[in-house]
Amino acid sequence: MIELLLGTLYGLLVGIVPSAGATTGLVVLYSFMYIFPNEYSAIIFIMATVAASTTADTFASVLLGIPGANSAAATIQDGYPLAKRGKAELALSAAITSSTINGLIWGLIVFLALENLSFIYNYIGSIQLWFITLFAFVCVVLVLGKKWYLGVAGIILGVIFAVVGTDPITNASRLTFGWQYLESGFQLMPLIAGVFAIPQIIDGLLGWSAPVQHSQKSYKLLGIYSVWKHLGLSLRGGAIGAIIGFLPGLGGAVSDWISYGHSVNTTKKPKIPFGKGNIRGVIGPEGSNNAQKATSMITTVLFGIPGAPFAAIIMGLLMYLNIELGDPSLFYDSAIFNSMLFGFLGGTILVAIIMFVLLKPICKITKIPMKYFFPALLALLIWASVQYTGGWEDYVIFLFFSIAGYVIHVLKISKPALLLTFILFERFELLSVQLLTRYIL
Repeated sequence: MIELLLGTLYGLLVGIVPSAGATTGLVVLYSFMYIFPNEYSAIIFIMATVAASTTADTFASVLLGIPGANSAAATIQDGYPLAKRGKAELALSAAITSSTINGLIWGLIVFLALENLSFIYNYIGSIQLWFITLFAFVCVVLVLGKKWYLGVAGIILGVIFAVVGTDPITNASRLTFGWQYLESGFQLMPLIAGVFAIPQIIDGLLGWSAPVQHSQKSYKLLGIYSVWKHLGLSLRGGAIGAIIGFLPGLGGAVSDWISYGHSVNTTKKPKIPFGKGNIRGVIGPEGSNNAQKATSMITTVLFGIPGAPFAAIIMGLLMYLNIELGDPSLFYDSAIFNSMLFGFLGGTILVAIIMFVLLKPICKITKIPMKYFFPALLALLIWASVQYTGGWEDYVIFLFFSIAGYVIHVLKISKPALLLTFILFERFELLSVQLLTRYIL
């Protein structure tokens, strides 16, 4: 039980830190795996960390307008405008409720049925994955709105940033300008920090961002009621997250943006425009968060194919404990699956309780002027962005995206379109090459 509590508290801390997320939090654990008395305790701690951080990353997105993780960026679109109107509690309460419901549903489904799901991947191949990725690109277009040209500009920039690296066909360097560091392409964390976080911090320091209003009214119960009122949307968001999580390599950001696009396009004549504080824009993507994390473990456990970046880190951590995911012998030890179930569901429930208890005091963070926590925020963003090599090149890339991000912010180019395109393009290109090679060339 102590592992569950500690894992939940650690995940809560990781989730609150802007731009960190489950992946960064899990990387840190490599230095501490020796402290666990056995592998089952470690699994409980790890799964509780994943569940808790996935729910808690909403705090930074709603209160600061900075993604708690790349998968929480969609929540900013309506969560942060709600906070600026004095309704941070409403957004957070709805987000916690939607995340928790879907985390429990899909956590139960996945971890109870995990030992009997190996047959599914006989029916999924490159063609199916290509169409799913193409569908995600279509969703980018659907959320562009009236100012479509700003969305198209975001897509173009996303493609330009994504093609930097190595050509998958010729294996030649592409847009690296002779810099070997760029042959692996741009890393995601500095792009997220530069495009989403730095502009928000600068505007806060200069006093250009709209002031956050504070209401004496409690919106905690109203947030829960909002999810109940739009329960179908929350569950559909969870289903989208579950499907995307089930498909290797797409990741949480993709599922959240598809869920957000679904929220926008299934709402007829909204009273409050999306992007201005529509609660449905919070409920949909937050329903996808924990569901995606749960189903990402299917490919990871059954076949040793990481369903998402955080799952790859889990594979490495468990290898440290002599547990090799994807090995058939794994299925002779039911305690491993029971530990995953207990850790994920326990972490999901426990973090929700803690977050609801601390909701009002944490919301008071919006009363603190940016200048007081700017140094700590900047330090955390730099730390999260220089984990790739730790060398001077990481700092240069962080600076590049900070400058580019602020220019993008000033020009009002669509940040969601840029981010989702950047995430999807590599996968789409590789699948396209596979299909061309196999069926056409």
